[in-house]
Amino acid sequence: MKQKFLSLLLAAVMVLGLTACGGNKTDTPAPGGDAAGTEPPAAEPMTFKVSYAETEDSIFGQVVNAAFEDITAATDGRLNFEIYPNNQLGSITDMLEQMRAGAPMICSMGFDNLGDVVPDFAPASFPYVFNDLYEVQALAKSDWMAGVEKSLVAQDVQPLCYGAIGYRHFISTFPISGAADCKGHIMRMGPSAAAQGFITAMGGTPTTTTWADNYSLLQTGVIESCEAPLSLLLSSSLNEVCDYLCLSGHFVNPFSLCMNPIFWEQISPEDQKVVKDTLSAAAVEMADQAMEMEADFIQQFKDLGVTVTEPDKASFAAVVPDLFQLLDLDPAIYDDIRASIDANK
Repeated sequence: MKQKFLSLLLAAVMVLGLTACGGNKTDTPAPGGDAAGTEPPAAEPMTFKVSYAETEDSIFGQVVNAAFEDITAATDGRLNFEIYPNNQLGSITDMLEQMRAGAPMICSMGFDNLGDVVPDFAPASFPYVFNDLYEVQALAKSDWMAGVEKSLVAQDVQPLCYGAIGYRHFISTFPISGAADCKGHIMRMGPSAAAQGFITAMGGTPTTTTWADNYSLLQTGVIESCEAPLSLLLSSSLNEVCDYLCLSGHFVNPFSLCMNPIFWEQISPEDQKVVKDTLSAAAVEMADQAMEMEADFIQQFKDLGVTVTEPDKASFAAVVPDLFQLLDLDPAIYDDIRASIDANK
């Protein structure tokens, strides 16, 4: 079984290499007003804080900020947003806890972070489960994702859209040509069990930090590597403190913008549609821009004097069965995800 599963993963890596380069509802007056013909009272405007890890001038920041401006305009100011990039409101873990506790916020969460809430979702964030960024949209349309979303809502997480913002790669102070090179090194990953477990499975020492701290921590040697899409690595100027970029493409960086269902239920069905349609379109635009810019970002790193390497991706994929075992998850979930993607392309 493990050999069959590993064969499927390695096949996915080959394809990747070719593609890369509950609360209560508020009472709503009946349409048309009362018997005297008066209009129903206008809904009070709602304001949400929007938190994400990326910089405001990254692809994610630019596209998502514009999307929320469009939502405010399309809802005539019924929905308003205050944007906080760079984890200004705290770590992803902090934001997830606050959102689930009932804070009026919208947070960008990786599939791995949501996998900590609903464990069966975690494999959708594992290395090389997606062959390209657009397969995330295919999975989003599946019955499998609908089941996961129902479980998330039961845990006070309402997904608003799903997307991917570029392949994640390692930038480091030491050269990485394969999984074996990570052994013994301190590597910054997101706080999820899946992300931390990936480094552990390769023999490295995982740690997590607020993204804004990574520059100084790399500079002082507290950490030796971190990973993210190229746009974020570049906009964070990590080339100034790291000499090596490993084009591992281990994750396609799948994410979801989420809020607490108690607030979602207070938004009218018409405005809910505006939110979902606008953010889903923004997610596709992010993927388009990320793919268009991938080669350009790589060249920029080279021009800045960073050594860029094409690693042995199969070596990274080979540790994924160990990741399933480490997190005590059924490897059959991988097959379910791949079947759902293929059925909805």
